Amino acid sequence: MRRLSIAFVMTALLAASATAETFKDWQVSCDMSHQCRAVGLAARDPDAKGYLSIHRRPDISAPVEVRFSVADPNGTLAGRPYVLLADGKPIDHLLGPITLSDPEEEGGLVEATLAADATSPLSEALRRYHSLQLQAADGSLAVNVSLTGAAAAWLYMDDRLGKNTPPAEPAT
Repeated sequence: MRRLSIAFVMTALLAASATAETFKDWQVSCDMSHQCRAVGLAARDPDAKGYLSIHRRPDISAPVEVRFSVADPNGTLAGRPYVLLADGKPIDHLLGPITLSDPEEEGGLVEATLAADATSPLSEALRRYHSLQLQAADGSLAVNVSLTGAAAAWLYMDDRLGKNTPPAEPAT
């Protein structure tokens, strides 16, 4: 059985970028097509079994892609319903349970992808809280990701994508 290291996967996600910056527990890369991806791991956990990635495009109307990826060596995580917690509390207005996909190979990563706009409760949680967790009905955690540095990573992506640029003055 082949196992992928979470650190290896994170490095591969960021390797193709033209720029990479680190903000505490988060790393951000932006490419020449003005797309940015931020990746956060569990804080102070060298054996982290999962990570959270955020993919943003320059189009202001494009949804923000938020993806949880979790190593599932025993094949027990996929298909179970999870709730998303911020600092141990459910995020308001998040519709329904989250289900992790089947792995592409035995013992591989299982994933759940959510789409959010920049003002959604999920996007706000990424900027305001200390951690996000996926919790099963039995209380077990699939992943606990640190958000330390996530707000700075978000602002960096805003800057790289030109979303902090003031409106142009009207032509005269």
